[in-house]
Amino acid sequence: MGGPDPPIPWRIISGPRRVSHPLVDGIAWAFTLERGGAERELIVVVTRQALRAGAHEKLPVEAREAIATDGRSEAARVAQFDDSTSCVVLGRHGYLPPSPQLLRLARR
Repeated sequence: MGGPDPPIPWRIISGPRRVSHPLVDGIAWAFTLERGGAERELIVVVTRQALRAGAHEKLPVEAREAIATDGRSEAARVAQFDDSTSCVVLGRHGYLPPSPQLLRLARR
């Protein structure tokens, strides 16, 4: 007897859309994810400090890929989780917790 079926991933149905907001200290993109008729928003943020990292500085691969793909790589990663977040922040040294204000912005 097998265990429960693996969760069905979310699909990216729109995005990236640039997000310009005073709460964003860097660059951000919004995506709409869909699964089973339900839709939700996801915001991917790369901080200004991560954007300023020079070629000689080590930057997490997730941040470099997000910059190169306008956030698509991170949106695709998040879409694989059953109960995923509404906001992902990538900084110079990895993932950062989103502020409550950014979370509210993502849920609008």
